[in-house]
Amino acid sequence: MIKIITGIILAAGSSKRMGMQKLLLPFKDSTILEEVIKTVKSCSTLNEVIVVYKSEEVLNAIKKYDVKPVFNPIAEKGQSTSVVEGIKNCHPETKAYMFILGDQPFISLDIMKTIIEVWNNNPNSVIVPRYNGKNGMPTIFPSNYKQDLLNITGDKGGRDIIKANPDNVINVDFSNTLAGFDIDTIEDYNECLKKI
Repeated sequence: MIKIITGIILAAGSSKRMGMQKLLLPFKDSTILEEVIKTVKSCSTLNEVIVVYKSEEVLNAIKKYDVKPVFNPIAEKGQSTSVVEGIKNCHPETKAYMFILGDQPFISLDIMKTIIEVWNNNPNSVIVPRYNGKNGMPTIFPSNYKQDLLNITGDKGGRDIIKANPDNVINVDFSNTLAGFDIDTIEDYNECLKKI
């Protein structure tokens, strides 16, 4: 039996700290968000890929990719609203949700595959990558946490669920700390461009 895993890319933020739509800034031969989408789409173990968005320009940028766009009308209420929208639009048989940040352009296929493999061997556990000992993304939540995820509020993802279930969380340590780097400020962006 196929265990359906859905990739949910969170791309509905307002980029307040950046002062402009950071996801569409040039990166490599496309944009920050498109680099993330290309990596996620190359992961054949994901059965579907959802992109949660708010702005029209983000929607226009992702139309050329084989992803399911999901509009979040209340994105300004925080990241939790995008998590909820993503889950509501998943395939009904989804067994695990992999949450990916739209502003993490160095995320690698190897890291994604490793996290999925760990989940396949521990299908009731939450899988959290660690970079330099610090929790990061992408994380996998099995579907037994669906209701908990639908109940989250505010500007955070599943952090509280992870804190509340320490015995059911598996951390996977990675030495590629660049993969966990997300872009919040223009300084972060300039730093990233130096590392391409």
